[in-house]
Amino acid sequence: MSDPSDLTDRLAHIPKNESPPYVGYLIFFIGMAMLSYGITALWFGMRDVMEVGGYCAEGGPYVIQQHCPDGAELLMFTGIPAGIIGLFVAMLGAAKSARGAASLLLLGWPALFISLGYNFIDYAINPPEGMGSTVGWWVCGIMFALMGLPALAGIPWLLRAIQPDRRNAVLTVFVLAAAVGVAAGILIAGSID
Repeated sequence: MSDPSDLTDRLAHIPKNESPPYVGYLIFFIGMAMLSYGITALWFGMRDVMEVGGYCAEGGPYVIQQHCPDGAELLMFTGIPAGIIGLFVAMLGAAKSARGAASLLLLGWPALFISLGYNFIDYAINPPEGMGSTVGWWVCGIMFALMGLPALAGIPWLLRAIQPDRRNAVLTVFVLAAAVGVAAGILIAGSID
């Protein structure tokens, strides 16, 4: 009778029918670009609304005291769904790309909360003309920072979780897609204002 560990060693060397990860990389790229665009559009839309005091409205049967700035609705209306849908598309692509690649999507949490927290703190320091107290914006900014910053400590574990032979390719797709999404958000926000 043969040793079971010997059989396990022999089975481990049999090539697996893994499909090439290129389709996964493409899907991951599209999803990450959508997610990055979503966060960027939300960031710019939030700044537009904060510029007029932090609240605005459009339409409806009531008298509107503060109308929304041009483009703020478009940025919010496209950014939020694009980010959510992009997250799920990126999860699918990451799962097809490499083991552990989906763990990178956890970085969406600190990206969202740190960036929006920055907006709160920036406008608390530099409030719009005629704005009263900014205590609420300070509180929100500090809370958002406390929600986002500790998550950055997990980056080394997220990177180690990615399948080693595909880690560089996954990280390249991740960074390029994030850059494309941010650039798209900046271009669209700039063309609306």
